Amino acid sequence: MANERKFIRENTKRSLIKRFLVKEIEGAGFGGMSIQRTPIGTRVNILVERPGMVIGKSGAKIRELTESIRVKFNVDNPQIEIQEAGSSASLNAQIMAEKLAEALERGWHFRRAGHSTVRRIMQSGAKGCQVIISGKLTGERHRTEKFTEGHVKYCGETAKLMMDIGFAVAKLKPGVLGVKVRIMRPDARMPDDIKIVQPAAPTVPAAPAPVPAPIVEEPVVPEAAPEAVPIEPQPAVEEQPPVDLDMDIDKKTPITLITKIPGIGPSIVKKLEAAKISSLEELLSMDLDDLLAIEGIGQKTAENLVKHLKKLIEEGDISGP
Repeated sequence: MANERKFIRENTKRSLIKRFLVKEIEGAGFGGMSIQRTPIGTRVNILVERPGMVIGKSGAKIRELTESIRVKFNVDNPQIEIQEAGSSASLNAQIMAEKLAEALERGWHFRRAGHSTVRRIMQSGAKGCQVIISGKLTGERHRTEKFTEGHVKYCGETAKLMMDIGFAVAKLKPGVLGVKVRIMRPDARMPDDIKIVQPAAPTVPAAPAPVPAPIVEEPVVPEAAPEAVPIEPQPAVEEQPPVDLDMDIDKKTPITLITKIPGIGPSIVKKLEAAKISSLEELLSMDLDDLLAIEGIGQKTAENLVKHLKKLIEEGDISGP
């Protein structure tokens, strides 16, 4: 039960902070907020259309908001980050609801304001939108007007995932008007949206290349042999003594002989064969790091190989008497 109470308490705090920000930064085009806990405090991201009105002169407004959130809502070390909506403002339902409410407060007729908002949203690429204005529109009685265009979902998981909903209030002399905006995002994909992939067209085999005509070679006339040029005797080159190598590099000793080394079994032979090592000479050319890089070869096994391998190649057997 303690966890449920914690979730309820945290969500209640989020709702109160959101209501507080909507009231404090009215006119800046509030588009939503998110709260994230970090090791150094609480990060509050605010999406607005006009960031300058939230930051204030030399950051005075944002410092005041930070202190108010810390004191009123008991938030640990709040850090406010402002993000500009930019070109996506027309696809944010909360921003469009506030702009529609501001237009109604400036004296726009509700039909003109509703149709203008729908047209702007659809021109931005939305798949569908709906604007609902309710209140005292034309007389003393309450009424509701809806402006809908495109595809709109009202309920179910599709509406929860793909519809963006915003709400704002317009305060007029006859009374208060409620403004609600629903927007289906451009990237929304319906459950019944099926894409059929057409099979690739069969490839036509290319025509065989034409056979070239045979080339007739002309008979070659032998040229006169050039005059012999006397060759001057060259000084004798002293033969270099043969280089004494430790072993013949062409010699290939089977890798299976490493089983004569104490502690080396057939499993090690299989691991070396898997690493494409087929002779003891190849194994001898590798250092300790190269042996450790082979999968399955440990530090102790690698040191054992380095210690006894050369002796095994020279003597052929290192087992004791």
